[in-house]
Amino acid sequence: MEHVSQYHGGYKFELARVTVFLGANGSGKSTLLRQLKDENRSVYIEGGRTISIFDTVALTRQNFDQYRTLGQTLTRIRKKKQQQLVQRIFDAIMALIQRGQQIKDIHSDEVVAWEEGGRVGNAPKREQPPLDRLFEQYNEIFPNLHLSYSTEDSSLSVKDDRKDAVYGPSSLSDGEKQVFSILADMLELEDEFNVVVVDEPELNLHPELAERLWTLLETEYQNKFFIYATHNIQFALRSNVDALYVLSTVPTKIQRIDHLSEIPRSDLVKFLGGVPGILNATQVVVTEGHEKSFDSIFYRWILGDDKVEVFPCGSCNDVGQVISKAGLWSKISSDISLVGVYDLDFHAVGASTSLANDRLVGLALHEAESYICIPQVLVAAANAIGSQEQMPTEEDVNDEIFKQLEEQSLSIALRRRFPDATFTLRLSLEKSVINHVSSKEEAMNLIRQKSTSEIAKAVQAMDETIFEQRLDEELSRIEEIISNRDTLGALRFLPGKQLAASLAPKAGCKNAADLMRSIKKNLSVASFPAIAALKNSIAAGIAENASETSA
Repeated sequence: MEHVSQYHGGYKFELARVTVFLGANGSGKSTLLRQLKDENRSVYIEGGRTISIFDTVALTRQNFDQYRTLGQTLTRIRKKKQQQLVQRIFDAIMALIQRGQQIKDIHSDEVVAWEEGGRVGNAPKREQPPLDRLFEQYNEIFPNLHLSYSTEDSSLSVKDDRKDAVYGPSSLSDGEKQVFSILADMLELEDEFNVVVVDEPELNLHPELAERLWTLLETEYQNKFFIYATHNIQFALRSNVDALYVLSTVPTKIQRIDHLSEIPRSDLVKFLGGVPGILNATQVVVTEGHEKSFDSIFYRWILGDDKVEVFPCGSCNDVGQVISKAGLWSKISSDISLVGVYDLDFHAVGASTSLANDRLVGLALHEAESYICIPQVLVAAANAIGSQEQMPTEEDVNDEIFKQLEEQSLSIALRRRFPDATFTLRLSLEKSVINHVSSKEEAMNLIRQKSTSEIAKAVQAMDETIFEQRLDEELSRIEEIISNRDTLGALRFLPGKQLAASLAPKAGCKNAADLMRSIKKNLSVASFPAIAALKNSIAAGIAENASETSA
């Protein structure tokens, strides 16, 4: 099935039987669903609606003319199939009840005819009433809940094994009602509508419950196309999904991913977690970490542009992969300006990195939060906020910084030096060497030589004397920083998140994110040389990427 979306610049979507659209807000997911709904004979189901289910479903004086026959009820449903599910649930249940009665009447007539005909052949079998099928499906989703319908008083009831109780379906939870309504809606007119369009299928449902429900329906109705729009990555990665589109308002940035089962799930989760936002931006700052509240405010302040996307992707190696567009990241559009920023962390200043390129910027301080711990920045923020009875001075901030550095000196020195003592043994022979080995004895001699060499490297890396020498060197550096009252040097060594959390209250803020919001609102990047230098480095990286793209 194909669909050409004018909203997405004439992009042609090739829809598989189970297709998921994933995208950030504003990427056109809902618009695309409306287009698909309008141009196909489709069933439309919206997620997350609060649905009212009646405990009694029967003909009354008020509704008799509307639901007098099954044909009238089905006509009403047909007219509502592209409307919201909540508007047709009563109709769907009424149709199932009437269809069950029709099956019963037809079977009764067949039995009479069979008896009058001398009972030739097997007795006619009655088709399973659709209401019974609904109850079976519901029990597959909720094994502890058993539904039933009484023809005597036209009432629906739920037997709950967990509570050893019986009650009407109006007392079900919102998620349980949602499942009941969707199952009932799908059972009727199943041959007339070949496309099921679902907006946010996971709303109101636990992730595992959403997966069970929609997997059951996709398996039950093999002849239908299921088209979903969702924010939920886990739902998009279900094994039943045949095609996944990551949407953008720019047609050239739209990405289609097939064969999800062939891609490691961890890679997909990481990729899909960031790519919707990336595809809807022109400039992206890729950072370490997983929480973006602070980084988002900080880097937008630095660049002076609220439209910049900030994407935390994990480790410094992950940052390098995104920037170099390696693996799955190669699917990112070429007209997006990417620049990566990695933390100094516990590495030496200026340490070499295999990730180095013109679009990868290393912080001069420990991490992003370290920059708001610069005494001039913190004092300026406190004065702008003006909520403290006793305003902090730069000397107050410095005292706290050097106090914490002194208290943490040994743990910091150890963490900076432990990587030097980390060694992975790797025994291997080059292919060219293996191809020229003529005997087992010769091969074993080569392996012994390699093994001895690797062990020697490990022994040197783990040597106690060497490690102690390196540790002493690190402690001496810290002592020198404290002795010289070298503030920026201290901020290179001290973990920034912990320090910012302790300093923020001195400026009248609850935490680092609140302090960063005040800084963004009141202070100028140009006023602080260390921050201005970082801005220039990031801007240069973006410019470098932009020039490569245009070329």
